[in-house]
Amino acid sequence: MSKKEPPSTDLPKKVERTDFNDKKKLYLSQRSNNPIVAREVPKPEDLERRQNLLRWTRWGLPATALILLVSIAAWPEIDRAINSNKEILKQLSKIKVESGTMHGASFHGLDSHNRPYTITSKQVHQNADGLIRLTYPKADILFQNNSWMMVTSDQGNFLQHSQNLSLSKNVVLYRDDGLFMYSPIADISMKSSVITANDWVHAEGTFGVLDAQAYFLDMHAGIAQFKGPGRLILNDDKKSSASSTTRNDSIQGQNKQPSFVNPSTSSESSP
Repeated sequence: MSKKEPPSTDLPKKVERTDFNDKKKLYLSQRSNNPIVAREVPKPEDLERRQNLLRWTRWGLPATALILLVSIAAWPEIDRAINSNKEILKQLSKIKVESGTMHGASFHGLDSHNRPYTITSKQVHQNADGLIRLTYPKADILFQNNSWMMVTSDQGNFLQHSQNLSLSKNVVLYRDDGLFMYSPIADISMKSSVITANDWVHAEGTFGVLDAQAYFLDMHAGIAQFKGPGRLILNDDKKSSASSTTRNDSIQGQNKQPSFVNPSTSSESSP
């Protein structure tokens, strides 16, 4: 039998890392290429300049923040002032000084019952005698019972001191209860809320249809007067249709607002 060899008592060789040496060499090479420069001692003037900068920062930053807060609080008023000035300049830009013409003008006033009215016009030209010529005027009138009326036309003249408005060409009167009146001319006293016209008129509304040769409306007194010969066709709630033809010289109605009723004078009617 062969003898067994005794186990080897030699220890394994120790493994050494060489990467540390490489890093050390790299570090030394970098140090050699970039030598360390000694830090210079700050000069007195440098220290004073830095102290001044810190002192300014200590007081300047809070002051700047305070100014920003005040500007944020006051910005709405500043913006309102800027916009108002822009609006004034916009209105002034519409005025042509050479010709006395203004575009998009509006006039505001109060009548004898302290109810407001407004007159607007696409173009306004004022003469030397104070007469204001209007192009496509529109008058809005508010009454005591909060009802309102609007009158439009193609041309018009306005005397501001007497508050008289004269309209011509395609005069249309509209009242908030559904009344339409068409006539070639109309004279309106904005002070007393009285409308008159000595020319034909055609009216349509919930009452029916009316044609006359002249009319008179007192909006505050609630009086409507139409001069004939005229024609009145009334709507009847009970019947599908009803008509009334009048040959008298005037048709009158009185209510809180001008209304149109079947005249008490002689008339002919058909069912």
